[in-house]
Amino acid sequence: MKPITKNKKVLIITYYWPPSGGAGVQRWLKFSKYLPEFGWDPVVFTPENPDVPVEDITLLGEVSSSVQVLKIPIFEPSRVVSLFGRKMSTTRMGASNKSRNQTSIIKGFISWVRGNLFIPDARVTWVKPAVKYVNKWIRENHIDAIITTGPPHSMHLIGLGVKKTYPELKWISDFRDPWSDMDYLDDFKMGNRAKRKLIEMEKKVVEYSDKITITSPSIVKTLLGDGNKEKAVLIQNGWDSVDFKDVKAPANKSTVFKIGHFGSLYGSRNVPGLWRAVKKWNRIERLKIEVYLAGSVGEEIKLELKDHPHVKFIPSLSHKQSVIEMVGCDALLLVQNDTDASRKCTPGKVFEYIACERPILSICNSPSDLATQLKNWGLPFCDHEDEDAAYEMLKKITKNDAPLTVDPSPYERKALTKKLVDELELLTNHS
Repeated sequence: MKPITKNKKVLIITYYWPPSGGAGVQRWLKFSKYLPEFGWDPVVFTPENPDVPVEDITLLGEVSSSVQVLKIPIFEPSRVVSLFGRKMSTTRMGASNKSRNQTSIIKGFISWVRGNLFIPDARVTWVKPAVKYVNKWIRENHIDAIITTGPPHSMHLIGLGVKKTYPELKWISDFRDPWSDMDYLDDFKMGNRAKRKLIEMEKKVVEYSDKITITSPSIVKTLLGDGNKEKAVLIQNGWDSVDFKDVKAPANKSTVFKIGHFGSLYGSRNVPGLWRAVKKWNRIERLKIEVYLAGSVGEEIKLELKDHPHVKFIPSLSHKQSVIEMVGCDALLLVQNDTDASRKCTPGKVFEYIACERPILSICNSPSDLATQLKNWGLPFCDHEDEDAAYEMLKKITKNDAPLTVDPSPYERKALTKKLVDELELLTNHS
C-alpha cells in the first residue's frame, strides 16, 4: 500500500485576489487552483481592502474552500487622491483656462508625489505591517516556501523582509511585468534619486530570491543582466480549459463581421492605423466590420472614435462572460502598448485568444517578445500606425485566409502549474 504523503505548503503574497478582477488576478488564482493536485497547498496573503480598478465577484466562486486566505487592512493613498479627483471633476465644462491649468498642475503634482515619494509604488505603506504579520504567522505555522508576485512590486519587498527574517525559507519572486523599466514610470517624472532607489530595491529582491519566474523572455535581461540567467525561469500566462467548458459560438451567423477587444484600451494602446483601415473597409467592401471594445476605454480614444459608427463600446465584463463573448466573435483584436518597455511583455490575453480558435489581429512593435511569439505561431501583426498592413490583415481574416491552428495545450493552466511545482520541488528538496 502506497504511504499517504502530506502536502507541502506555499505562502503566496499577492495584491490582486478575488473579488479583484482584471488580468492581474488570473495568474495566481489559477495556480492556487491546481497546486493541490501536485502536492502543494497554497496559503494566500492579500490586502483586506485593496483599491482595485475593477471587481469581478464571479471569481470568488473559483477560490477553493481549501485555500486559506490571510488578510490585513491596507492604507491606499489613491483613495485620498480620488477625493481631489472628484473635486476636479466638478469643475464646470467650458470654465476658464486658469481652472483647467490648475487641474493640470494638481495632476502633475500628484504624479510627481507618486513617483518620488511612494517607491516602488503606492502600496509601499503596506510593506512594514505586512512583514510583521507574515513573520508572526510563519513563526506559528509551518511553511515550505513563499512566492511574491508583482506588480505592484512592493509585494516583493514584503518577501524580502520575510526572507531576511527566515533566510532558510525558499523564496520565488514572480515578475508578471518588468519593474524598474516599466513604461508607466515615465508618467511619474521620477528624479535620479528616486530612480536609483527603485533600481536598488529591484537588485536586492533579485539577489535574495532563490528563484525568479518571468512571463516574457526579455524581462530576464533587465533583472539579471549578463549574470546568472539560470536563476530565472519562464512560466508564461495561459488559459484554463474549465473556463471554456460548454462555451459555444452562437448558432445564428451575424450579417456583420465582429472583431472583439477585451480589456483596457488607452493612450499607448491606441491603434490609429486599424481605425482608419476599418473605416476604409466599411466604405468599400460589402461585408461590414464591427469592432466591439469590451472594457475600460480611455477618453482620448473614445474622442477619436466618436465618428466611427462601426465601433461599439461594451462595459467591463466578468471573466466568465468575456470568454463567452470572445468565442462569439469572428476575430479577436490584440493590442500591445506602443512603448519600448512593452517590447519585454507578452499580454496574457493572447493565450486565451488562441484557445478560442479565432483569427487574431495583433498590433505590436517589432522587435518585441510578442512579435517573436506571433512569428513562431505563424500569426500576422503590424504596428500601431500602419493602415495598409492592417487592411491586409482584415482581408485575410474575412476570407478565412488567416492561420488558426495554434496548439494551446502548452499554455493550459494546469500544465503551467506543473512547471511551477517542478521549481518548488527543486528548491525545497535541496534545502
